[in-house]
Amino acid sequence: MRKRTLTVVLLMSAGSAFASDTDRLLRARWLENGLIDAGGSHEPYLFVVRRGGQPLDALDAYREQHSEDLIRRLKEQGVEVFHTHLYKGFGMAAEKPEMEEAKRVAAIAHRHGLKVDSYIQWNSMMYETFFAEEPRAKSWVQRDAQGKPIMLVYGFQQSFRYRPCFSNQEYLDYLKRIVRFAVEEVKTDFIHFDNFDLNPEPDSCHCDWCVRGFRNHLRTKYSAEKRKERFGFENVDFVNSPLWNAQNPPANMEIIFDPAIQEWIDYRCQSMADALREMATYARSLNPEVAIEVNPHGITGGNRAWERGLDHARFLKWTDAFWTEEEDPPALFPDGRLLSRIRSFKLARAFQNILLTYISDHPLSMAESLAFNQTIGYGGNDPLTPEMLEYITFYRKNRELFLRTEDAATVAVLRSYPSIAYHNARAQLSAILAEQALIEARIPFHLVFDERLADLGKYRVLVLPDSECLSDDQLESIKKFVENGGGLVATGLAGLYDEWRRLRVRPGLYPLIESQAAAKAYEETVERTEAAGRALRRDYERGRVAYFPALEFDGPLPPAELYFNISNKYWKKPRNWREIAEAVRWAARDDVPVRIGGPSYLVANLVSQPAKNRLLLHLVNYNARSGRSVKGVEVALRYPAKAATLLAPDLARLLPLKVKTDKGTTRLTVPAVKVYAIVEVSR
Repeated sequence: MRKRTLTVVLLMSAGSAFASDTDRLLRARWLENGLIDAGGSHEPYLFVVRRGGQPLDALDAYREQHSEDLIRRLKEQGVEVFHTHLYKGFGMAAEKPEMEEAKRVAAIAHRHGLKVDSYIQWNSMMYETFFAEEPRAKSWVQRDAQGKPIMLVYGFQQSFRYRPCFSNQEYLDYLKRIVRFAVEEVKTDFIHFDNFDLNPEPDSCHCDWCVRGFRNHLRTKYSAEKRKERFGFENVDFVNSPLWNAQNPPANMEIIFDPAIQEWIDYRCQSMADALREMATYARSLNPEVAIEVNPHGITGGNRAWERGLDHARFLKWTDAFWTEEEDPPALFPDGRLLSRIRSFKLARAFQNILLTYISDHPLSMAESLAFNQTIGYGGNDPLTPEMLEYITFYRKNRELFLRTEDAATVAVLRSYPSIAYHNARAQLSAILAEQALIEARIPFHLVFDERLADLGKYRVLVLPDSECLSDDQLESIKKFVENGGGLVATGLAGLYDEWRRLRVRPGLYPLIESQAAAKAYEETVERTEAAGRALRRDYERGRVAYFPALEFDGPLPPAELYFNISNKYWKKPRNWREIAEAVRWAARDDVPVRIGGPSYLVANLVSQPAKNRLLLHLVNYNARSGRSVKGVEVALRYPAKAATLLAPDLARLLPLKVKTDKGTTRLTVPAVKVYAIVEVSR
């Protein structure tokens, strides 16, 4: 019998909303060398036919996408992982011929030295064939409050796709059979779970499994005493998930304060995270080196917890990589918006994941991925573009500059789960604006999440962008952080509510921030006016505190979108972005690792390689689509350096740079950045 090794330490107590950092998936070691993934189509021919609209040569195209010629061509172009289909949701019996085809193609890819990335549909049951194979599956379907099946629909069509319920253990056991086939038969190296999300309300599951699961979740999460505090009563045997009608449509709800709705959001997020954990631990028990990836999207401005049952901080512990399909490519827009995927890249790095996204449209997209992802990720489908081939060549030639790097940042920005889930319109917008200010001010920062507030020791500054909902424990951690010398920059309603969004009698950040200032901001917000004014700054114990009544949106706010989504129409730097940046530097006592001159559309990422005792400064010109280079970029690093070298895809050779070090600060000048450049600094 083959020996199986479990690769996860499970330390999460029953009912805990968040797993601890030790409760996570050990990473597939081969991904430490980065990822260059590409391939043909991941759609089986059965799905192409059932979906409809296919050209008459669709079968020939399908065969080409699974040919040895294509695999050989991708290998020659520098691709290292071959992406292909495995299971779409029709049922294992219906898909058996094409699953065997996927097995055959995987063997060819392995023979050519490529690893295999296998597509598995997480969230579709094509019931026309599935029910014929597995009659029990009729009870595995998500059902709405009227008992009707909930569908996964594309373009108002494909109504043959039912969503399965992830509280239903029978469905999860079936999914394990597919995972076993992938690991043991296909011998895949990488599992891609697609459509990793749930439908927004009112299309949430009301099946018996979810009714029982929700109530049990409340019993295990809270003691009887806590349940009484939460709901006013102890017995939750008749608490239901929320119901909706024409008078109270969920898409129009701006602030969520009903405890049952809040807990239902938590239950949906936890169910998805638990289901993924079960699949990931099972796959890794079969082969510890199988990588796990899902497609939930990254930080796009939506309230992913409320809409889709997704809390990245919970489920990214069980993945090695994830996909985001953000609408617009990175660019500087005429209205001044600098659009990027930097937030999603930082989210991935926070959980030691690799981000996959479409990057083959322009060298700027590829540059952004190398700078913030530290690898290519997904290179596209065959044929690869000439620009992609150029960047793959550059990356492979200089690969050792991207391996085992750590993002160098002394600033942390909190993305508070309850604040964003319960008041996305304000908390998400404030997070977007604060992050944009730091991005365009070129202040390196990390994203941190609720459970990480207990360990802020490596940071100089914590930013709370309207982080309304903070628990007593979190407030105590923040207070100790400042007392011990940390800096705090808070805005708007930060700390005015507890984790259940109950208004505190005294502002939570008192006495760090003068209570009068916080109360004034709250009163003005209730009146729907924009609080203005310069930051309040003060020393507190050994630390420093800055408070802004508001992050000031530049121009009139766009009309509210459904579910109060903060789409990239809002992604401008705030009017007071310079003041915010200077407040961060002040709170850090200027202990920010780098200062860079040039226009704000020149963005930077600083990483270190501790094993090699060097720094790598990645510079990306977000105005590159205009064809204009940024010239004469002045850089000041708060590190002593021996030498610096410039390299870029458009440079024919390495270019030594003159460095001048004085009192621990190294100064140098980058002559030009066309699209992307790296400054290698030896210490």
